[in-house]
Amino acid sequence: MLQIILRRCNAFYKEKNRWWVPLIAGFPFITALPPFNHELHWGFTLFPFLNFFAVIPLLFFALQQPRRRAMLHTYLFAYSTALVQNFWLVFVKIEGLWALIIFAMVIMAAVVAVFFFTAGMAFRWCYRSLPRLYLLFFPACWVVIDYFRTLGEMSFPWGFLGYNFTPFLPLSQLASITGIWGLNFMVVAGNLLVWEIGVAWYRGNDCRRDAIRGAAFIMLMGVIAIWGWMRISKTLKQPTVKIALLQTAIDQLNWGQHSLDTSFMVTDSMVYSAAKGKPDLIVGPESALLCYLSRHFTYRKRVCRWADSTGVPILLGALHWDPAPENSAYDYLVYNTAFLIRPHEREIIPYRKIILVPFSENVPFEGVFPILSRVNLGEADFKRGKEATVYVINDSIRAAPVICYEMIYPAYVRRRLRRGVNLIVHITNDGWFGRTTGPHQHAMMARMRAIENGVAMARCAITGVSMLVDPMGRAFGATKLGERTILEGRLPLRKAATFYARYGDWFVVLCWVMVVGVLGTAAVRWGRGKRRGRSQEPVVSSE
Repeated sequence: MLQIILRRCNAFYKEKNRWWVPLIAGFPFITALPPFNHELHWGFTLFPFLNFFAVIPLLFFALQQPRRRAMLHTYLFAYSTALVQNFWLVFVKIEGLWALIIFAMVIMAAVVAVFFFTAGMAFRWCYRSLPRLYLLFFPACWVVIDYFRTLGEMSFPWGFLGYNFTPFLPLSQLASITGIWGLNFMVVAGNLLVWEIGVAWYRGNDCRRDAIRGAAFIMLMGVIAIWGWMRISKTLKQPTVKIALLQTAIDQLNWGQHSLDTSFMVTDSMVYSAAKGKPDLIVGPESALLCYLSRHFTYRKRVCRWADSTGVPILLGALHWDPAPENSAYDYLVYNTAFLIRPHEREIIPYRKIILVPFSENVPFEGVFPILSRVNLGEADFKRGKEATVYVINDSIRAAPVICYEMIYPAYVRRRLRRGVNLIVHITNDGWFGRTTGPHQHAMMARMRAIENGVAMARCAITGVSMLVDPMGRAFGATKLGERTILEGRLPLRKAATFYARYGDWFVVLCWVMVVGVLGTAAVRWGRGKRRGRSQEPVVSSE
């Protein structure tokens, strides 16, 4: 029956130029993404395993004939996939800029689609040229392409396939060795095995060899899961600290004249409520107080009073400015900033955000081409910080503050955990995206950083999802979107000690070596074949 259905669907697609089919085929991709997993509802338990079917339409469209049709339909599918993955950007309804935001989302999806398209064309080549190696070569290509998504000022490494398995903690422990890259490789390899079985079934061929490969893959996943479960089961003997997270739920979509007073009033009340539990650290979200906190005496005095009267250090987000250097296009340099306020200290310590959101917080390449400073796309026009600040909060806590978008860069977070850091503090403002999949996806990516490095994380989001995450990735008390609440709990303090924390993106290097080696061998063979073809051509006499 399934074979008949597949053949009829293929015939329907091929009998005409139905270009809209790849566009529709990309929409089911969202069902494999957070929050569709067992942590939302038991009915979604198996949804992340749709990951093993997510890439198959890309493989199908990439093999179409002629090549022009394959390229067009592969890109259309890639665009549709990128759009449903990032549709939540349209919920940033800044007054007067919504049309520009919609346009930016459309363009952003077109750029992200290029990476999926490149992967599709790579599959077209290696499926035909490497019939025995493509099951290993193509996943390696995918990892390399994903790594490219983390590079440059316009990078947007959002939502790699491996993140979807974050809630399956035994399986996701693989990231402590390979980083997210090993999970990406595993997902793509699984798609290829399903593809092989499907093709053999469609053609009526013997499926036993492909079924054996699939069974071996499932057994390998089982071994990884058993090892991961044993790793999680080990008792953590590290000292613990109590942390309180303030999810203030300030609605910045309706930011008005009295919103700053409201944010101070709400934060003031929540700080004193949280202090009753005697935490070692109180954490507020990014943009908790949308003012130039350290430059305004009244505001600075007020937050210092919170720390003095409660005796608890406070870490939260606000704005900061520094005087611009001479001959600068600006009078002041403005930063998206995290501040540490310690009891009985007059100075508050800033961490200036280093990785900025392109076209939202700054214009890319402005440092290279100063004329871009005159471009106004409604961005915040923040400047990039330079110092990777580590907060020494007390005798026990050495925390690395990470602001919002920075958390989706594996290598950056890993570098931040040097110098004896034993706690990640992630503050973010996901309230722009409303009750969509965006905040859930961001939370899952942040959680993966804790697993990769084996360091606990306190994550405070202004409207959710806030959570306390231990070094194994277990989340305690994840909050709901839009609720104003205080989340308290204890976290073990442990320095980064995983294989990934020590050796970094070694798995990416391995994939690079594989890709370069295979391409180099293919180029040599192609060159020899071309020379051999020329030597066999008849010699034409000049007489």
